[in-house]
Amino acid sequence: MPRPKSQPSYRHHKPRGCAVVTIDGKNHYLGPWQSPESHEKYAALIAEWRRNGGTLPSPAPAEPAATEPSPLTVNELILAYFKFAQTHYVKNGEPTSEQGCIKQALRFVRKLYGTTPATEFGPRALKNVREAMIAADRARKSINKGTHRIKRMLRWAVEEELLPPEVHQRLRCVASLAKGKTAARETGKVPPAPEEDVPAILPHLPPPVAAMVQLQLLTGTRPQEVIHLRPGDLTEGDGVWYYAPHTHKTEHLDREKCVVLGPRAMEVLRPFLDRDPEAYCFNPAESVAWRHAKRRRRSDGPAPGTLAPAEYVNVRYTRHSYRLAVQRACKRAKVPVWTPRQPRHTRATQIRHEFGSIEAAKAVLGHTDTRVTEIYAERELKLAADVMRRIGECVGCDGCGGLGEDMTVLVPPHPHPSE
Repeated sequence: MPRPKSQPSYRHHKPRGCAVVTIDGKNHYLGPWQSPESHEKYAALIAEWRRNGGTLPSPAPAEPAATEPSPLTVNELILAYFKFAQTHYVKNGEPTSEQGCIKQALRFVRKLYGTTPATEFGPRALKNVREAMIAADRARKSINKGTHRIKRMLRWAVEEELLPPEVHQRLRCVASLAKGKTAARETGKVPPAPEEDVPAILPHLPPPVAAMVQLQLLTGTRPQEVIHLRPGDLTEGDGVWYYAPHTHKTEHLDREKCVVLGPRAMEVLRPFLDRDPEAYCFNPAESVAWRHAKRRRRSDGPAPGTLAPAEYVNVRYTRHSYRLAVQRACKRAKVPVWTPRQPRHTRATQIRHEFGSIEAAKAVLGHTDTRVTEIYAERELKLAADVMRRIGECVGCDGCGGLGEDMTVLVPPHPHPSE
């Protein structure tokens, strides 16, 4: 078996006073020694050398120079696009996670082609950027999303008439990485949360977080939907409650979301409705008060420190703080660590198994399709209400959807921040 080629090194060519790299016996002069431009050209050459299996392809014939070349460089384009992203990817006055994802993807572009004219950024350059992502141990799905964000930046530049249309059209020819056809790392699907481990962590969670976990397992909501739940978002009817989140994942697509809460979910949520209709049901200050009360009982005296003032405590949980609370409880309960994304998958699996219908799971979880009609959507909502009523009628029996008797225990009384 032939030994893999070692990576050509970045060297100092003293006679010329510049940087050089030798590939396949040919010197490639990179510019002034230790200059940013020389390191950029070196990184681009190595990425292309790695992508082509340890060699460089034959240079393509030079294209005639454009009559009016754009002075815009890739660095300048990235700066302009990110300024746009900071105002576009905002939700409820706060930046979304998409801003960070864009920054991560464009970091590879800036490193390899920052000083290159944007009109020269073509399919080969995009493939080299993708190869750099593979070398950085990015997962295949993450790489595909990153390359899509890079294409989206070029499309935005065409919309703003910063670049000619053919720049974006060329990049559309670059296909996504296929599973099993690349050296990129693969990631598995998000598994359901283990049913036997969910009740085990409830005693280790503050009452608000325990209620959030139970609501997710009973209704299949996303973490951000249970975090943003407010009393004013609930309406009652047909023996169930309907929860219309004021913010959700697909609202930018002009879609509506409605979560149906059955009798058991209603009992879990009821202790957290004694507040302003516009206030969040699950307040981190209540968790702080619960922890301090627990310390007082354990030490048989005043708790160390005092409860943080309201202005120093967030009015609601974030996805990050919610995930940390669940993961810490898993470690205290000595069970495998899972995240709040997984109960939604557990609920879908249970409903499909119990009711024998993928349509039942689709209705409860609120999945939609661009081809469905409004009548079909109404029929799904009615099916979701029927499913949740049936789940509420079988508390404590063997047909409760796989939740078990442990999940029928309601959240214990908890102190209010004002107490």
